[in-house]
Amino acid sequence: MKKDFVMPIAVLTVICLVVTGALALMNSVTAPVIEAAAAGRAFASMNEKIPHATGFIPLETDSLPRTIRAAYKAENDAGYIFIVSVNGFSGEIRIMAAVDSEGRIIRSSTLQHSETQGIGTVIEEEFFIGRFDGLDSELEGISAVTGATVTTAAYINAIREAFEAFEIIRGG
Repeated sequence: MKKDFVMPIAVLTVICLVVTGALALMNSVTAPVIEAAAAGRAFASMNEKIPHATGFIPLETDSLPRTIRAAYKAENDAGYIFIVSVNGFSGEIRIMAAVDSEGRIIRSSTLQHSETQGIGTVIEEEFFIGRFDGLDSELEGISAVTGATVTTAAYINAIREAFEAFEIIRGG
């Protein structure tokens, strides 16, 4: 009777240990590949924003606004990349903003969001994002879009945070 009870438990325990070991091994093999692929996608996205950059140097973000998740400087001083995270209507909005050495937006894009489909997704559309190209920290002519006010105001705030980080980095 005791053998009928103990044996299945022992077998299941061994199976669990073997599967756990296999998963750990698989993770150790694939984690560097996944990390390298993510870094490649990040570099490609940054290079898309500043095409003439030769590479990017990560910058310390401790002294930057708390919304700045990452900051990079182009190796050839072509500009800066800021990853900014702000709260929108339905949750976090994460954007990437490229600022040139003169303090003008080169390009921005939405990296992730959970905004309402059809209304809040305006922050993915060229007619909204394209408005920022070439602007300085004054953001002259930029206002929230009616119907998606909270979402677009959050995006505008994220761009302002990128400019604030730029000023801190540049010593202004």
